Amino acid sequence: MRFLRSVRTRSALLAAGTALVVGALGLVALDAEGRADVSEKALVTAFNDGFVDGRADGMGDDNRDGVVDEDESGWNCRTMGNRVCGENVPPECEGAGDVLPLCVTVAARPAYTWTAANGMTVNVAEGRTEIRNLPEKPGTEDFAHVLVALDAEWRAAH
Repeated sequence: MRFLRSVRTRSALLAAGTALVVGALGLVALDAEGRADVSEKALVTAFNDGFVDGRADGMGDDNRDGVVDEDESGWNCRTMGNRVCGENVPPECEGAGDVLPLCVTVAARPAYTWTAANGMTVNVAEGRTEIRNLPEKPGTEDFAHVLVALDAEWRAAH
């Protein structure tokens, strides 16, 4: 019985792994010379072309340039681009630039406490308050470094 369970588990894992590989291969776009191009623009273009069977007047491609751009009807902010939707960006993260997704993640975190190596308890405010109280301003390199540090501290505590 134990052997049978082991065989079933292996078969299920093999099937899941095969499905994952086949799915990932389906997302690779090819450039004009047949080389793999996995840039975001190429993937969005390939998705759009595949979705509408190669027609130039595809669903979601409002300007019919072959690419679904942000703010076109086919754009999905949860799966495309930086995956941050406009209505979900707190004011503390306005102007964060390249670290916007990390800023939104840190801002959404609840308050927590952790114990330092010396036994001292550290209380950390909720994310939006932490960001609001930073002397560094969004869009600066120092702001990005502080966000990375806040994220690392939270991950270490959890």
